[in-house]
Amino acid sequence: MADYDRSTGAPWNEADLDQLRILAAEGTATGVIAVQLGRTEEAISHRAAQDGISLTPSSHNPYDPDTLDG
Repeated sequence: MADYDRSTGAPWNEADLDQLRILAAEGTATGVIAVQLGRTEEAISHRAAQDGISLTPSSHNPYDPDTLDG
């Protein structure tokens, strides 16, 4: 048996969902979200899909002046 605590199969509470929304909006990688929430990447992906949360990091348009360094 593993020596770590994980929420495998545990129901999602509102705090977990809020954290998932925040991290996803920040473009955090799914693996990092999984570690922070103590769940598997598959669980993160599944729940995000259920709630319509995009896990795709936003890319910066190199031609958009608002995203240029300078």
